[in-house]
Amino acid sequence: IASIISRIIGLIYRIPLTAIIGDIGNDYYGAAMEVYSILLLISSYSLPLAVSKLVSTRVARSERKNAYRLFKGALIFAVISGTIAALIVYFGAEIITVYLVKTPLSIFALKVLAPTLLIVAVLGVVRGFFQGMGTMMPSALSQLLEQIVNAVVSVWTAYMLFGYGSRIGAVLGNSEQYGAAYGAAGGTIGTGVGALVALLFVLFVFFVYRPVYRRQILRDRRKGEESYRDIFFVLIMTIVPVLLS
Repeated sequence: IASIISRIIGLIYRIPLTAIIGDIGNDYYGAAMEVYSILLLISSYSLPLAVSKLVSTRVARSERKNAYRLFKGALIFAVISGTIAALIVYFGAEIITVYLVKTPLSIFALKVLAPTLLIVAVLGVVRGFFQGMGTMMPSALSQLLEQIVNAVVSVWTAYMLFGYGSRIGAVLGNSEQYGAAYGAAGGTIGTGVGALVALLFVLFVFFVYRPVYRRQILRDRRKGEESYRDIFFVLIMTIVPVLLS
């Protein structure tokens, strides 16, 4: 239900967003989101599924300590992969927009999206942990919260930055193009802010829940610990098939 509602919100807010930034701005927005989606797919798209599967397996065997270690290992993996993807997008934005997608002015929107790759990677791990523990509520609520914030912030920042970009473009002799480019960047700000709000929400739930989980760890039947080397191996071996598919 949360997923369906989120998609409906996503469809609705694109109407005023497109009206603000126009067809040209929508092209810039689409080009930036396409590159972002590909890097997100490679860096962290399969993390929630992998973490959920591996955590639930360990919880079923009463190995909650190992499940927690796997969660921490997945966080490290997410930070590394998300940071690499973010750096590629930020510092390679000019090459990507000029030579690959051939829309140079989408560079503003693409650079704005760079930090979101790291945020979404960490968010996916925390969501996957809760799913592995047998509850979809934090993921569902954070998904709704993310999309609502995304919709509101995207429309507002697109409106504000469209005017700012138009003034800059007027000085440079290309008001329409720069207004659309900055407006598209405003639209992508909402994506990052929405993901950040969702991350803060699931982290809040996690820290509230952590004392309960620690008490459950003490009741574990099995006391052995998996090494982080084994955790990274099984994590990668779970991610790769999902990524390839």
